[in-house]
Amino acid sequence: MPKQEKGINKFQRYLSVWVLLCMAIGVLTGHFLPMIPNALDKLQIAGISIPIAILIWVMIYPMMMKVDFQSIKQVGKNPIHIVLIAVPLIIQTFLIFFIAYGACKLFKLPHDIAAPAGMIGASNFFELAVAVAIALFGTTSPAALATTVGVLTEVPVMLMLVRIANKTKARF
Repeated sequence: MPKQEKGINKFQRYLSVWVLLCMAIGVLTGHFLPMIPNALDKLQIAGISIPIAILIWVMIYPMMMKVDFQSIKQVGKNPIHIVLIAVPLIIQTFLIFFIAYGACKLFKLPHDIAAPAGMIGASNFFELAVAVAIALFGTTSPAALATTVGVLTEVPVMLMLVRIANKTKARF
């Protein structure tokens, strides 16, 4: 029988507090030390913030390492499971993005509001889903597998949607 994780630790229990604390620190830093966000804004490649990209991977990596990749190899023997998870996610992500992005265009909202609205609406927040699936069902569970496939599907799809939003900026 697969080993189940026991409960949630202190960090997981107070995750909302840590997130709010980080947000407060970010807002206060931007307000009282504006040179820091200005310097970070300059660290970009092709419009992608390098500090944010690094921090996202730092956030996701520990959760991904808890997944039992041996069980993923078993699923890899039957690719239909991956397809049945990935294809609906791709369709749903594109559909929600274009609904939100198109609604913003209809309401004559500027691109700098429309693009984030589409991205936020389309995001599935799989990094949180992975953490919850592992905490509740363990690293070898089908839930952990599904959320891991979700992360691996969502990232390239969201990057594709960013590209679409950037290429259609002139239409707003």
